[in-house]
Amino acid sequence: MREMDVNRPVRGLELQPLAAAKDIIDGALAWRVWISLSWQEFSSMYRRSLIGVSWVMLSFAAFVFVKITIFSSLLAVDDATYYDAYLVVGFYLWVYLSQSIIASPDVFFSASGWIKSEPLALSTYVYKSAMREIYNLLFITMVVFAALFYLGRDYSVTALWSIPALLFLFVNTFFFKLLVGIVGARFRDLAHLIRAVMLPMLFMTPIFWLPSQMPSLMKYLWWNPLFHALEIFRAPLLDNRIPYESWAFMAVQFCIVSLVAFLLFSRFRQRIVFWF
Repeated sequence: MREMDVNRPVRGLELQPLAAAKDIIDGALAWRVWISLSWQEFSSMYRRSLIGVSWVMLSFAAFVFVKITIFSSLLAVDDATYYDAYLVVGFYLWVYLSQSIIASPDVFFSASGWIKSEPLALSTYVYKSAMREIYNLLFITMVVFAALFYLGRDYSVTALWSIPALLFLFVNTFFFKLLVGIVGARFRDLAHLIRAVMLPMLFMTPIFWLPSQMPSLMKYLWWNPLFHALEIFRAPLLDNRIPYESWAFMAVQFCIVSLVAFLLFSRFRQRIVFWF
């Protein structure tokens, strides 16, 4: 049995914030474990294939090429190269965000065997899940660099703001996975609900269309967190501006998600092992 399961059980609304914080810190310190496990899990999908993980780049490049070819001909845009770069960058980040969100409910459930048998910090599996999506992102980054170079657009120093935006999204993803992973371990329907929601969200988020093309809808879609996640990364890169409004939105969202995630982890950390 895990060490935490033989401690005094938490009852009622009692929280264990120190134990939860220690778990998150211990998980971070076990970086060799979750980096190794995440790479093994990522690379196993391409084991015994001829070109291995290169399929990640090829599939992304093929999908983007088809999307650019189709949507560039359907949508009336003044600057075709801007739209092409807009679509490439938007879909690039969407792949990371959507895969991270869809995998979140299974963070603990998919590691149930390890949780029952190994005395590792529970947060280790959250780090592992987050790192697995980063591997995928790193591979398709090469395709994005090649596409932006081919499009030949000019970039300013403001584009460097995309780097802290990406790092911020990494941290935000960790707490989102922690939150949804706890709820998903208890209520298995959440995984199916999220998968069902993500497909319409793909078209409700400005990836294939520009916000200026749908001003009447944007006053409602402005509240879509995925729009702001894309904006803090894409606007510095393509529009040479820092989207302060989107940064403020994402900062508030991060505070809420991280606080709720930490409170739930403080309350239900000991119970997760009994939900499988």
